[in-house]
Amino acid sequence: MAKNINILLIDDSDVDNFINKAIISKEDNISQITTMTSGREALNHLSSIIDNTEAYPDVIFLDIKMPGMSGFEFLNEYVTLSDSLTDHCKIYILSSSLDNLDSEKGKEYSVVKKHLTKPLAHHAIGDLLSED
Repeated sequence: MAKNINILLIDDSDVDNFINKAIISKEDNISQITTMTSGREALNHLSSIIDNTEAYPDVIFLDIKMPGMSGFEFLNEYVTLSDSLTDHCKIYILSSSLDNLDSEKGKEYSVVKKHLTKPLAHHAIGDLLSED
């Protein structure tokens, strides 16, 4: 498993962010877990660190059903960011949606590794974090 993994959680639910942060923090080798409650906030954050590769998240867990900017709208803007950032980050859609259309739409984005259903506790986090 990689050392010092930097995680970015993007979910409009503070409760989900709290729970997911608690689950992820139990894993070894986590250096930082940042939570954002909107896609816009996350894009602003990522844009602000674009020249600081050390600050790049290694893994992004992205909710898709969010007010203001959906996860898919986030992805549409995310893919226009610097290749150095987008090539570095692994994105996992993390959603309560069981809609196959959402899962299929997620597959249209090359930056998305997998569509996971909430809660995160049902997934082998260590395995996800060590995937290439």
